[in-house]
Amino acid sequence: MKKILMISGKVLLFTAGLIFAFYMFMPYRELGNLAVSLGSARLSRMGMKLNYSDVSGEKDGFTVHNMRLSGITELSMSSVTVRPMFSASILSLSPVCEIEFKGCNVRFGQNINIGDGGFLLTAGNEILLENLRSNGEFSLNGYITIDTGTMKIGHADARLEVPENFSQNMGMLRNFLPLVQEGGKWYLRR
Repeated sequence: MKKILMISGKVLLFTAGLIFAFYMFMPYRELGNLAVSLGSARLSRMGMKLNYSDVSGEKDGFTVHNMRLSGITELSMSSVTVRPMFSASILSLSPVCEIEFKGCNVRFGQNINIGDGGFLLTAGNEILLENLRSNGEFSLNGYITIDTGTMKIGHADARLEVPENFSQNMGMLRNFLPLVQEGGKWYLRR
């Protein structure tokens, strides 16, 4: 019994050391290039095009610069930083990462400034976007889940702030999104 515990302890110590070394010396720039290229290929199959200028490695993640995603609408960001969260991923048995963006704009008939913000992404049977935040003239705060099979919103509880000149468009968006208006404020709820 003592021998089994000693072997188990060595295996755990080796695994912890390997994970720590992997975390400390991760080639984040190459990981970022791989992630963006895989994402671009998948989006291309869905009829969308992803463009960016370059990917740089950070201390604990990678940054994609001058990203533009075009399809039905056009989404552009001056930078998107992705930070994998290894301990949270191990605990939840799903990939978890923190995402921060700067200079986000969406063109949906007119230009919508979302500004800077971020969220915590957990990818499992569904995609969970929690701690959503943005500070532009169009801001979003709350959480959303997306069903990976249908790519539709599963659950949501997020407050939307929209500029006055966009308020009339919210009625049209109710046909596509679970939008609710309460006391002059808009919420994404399901």
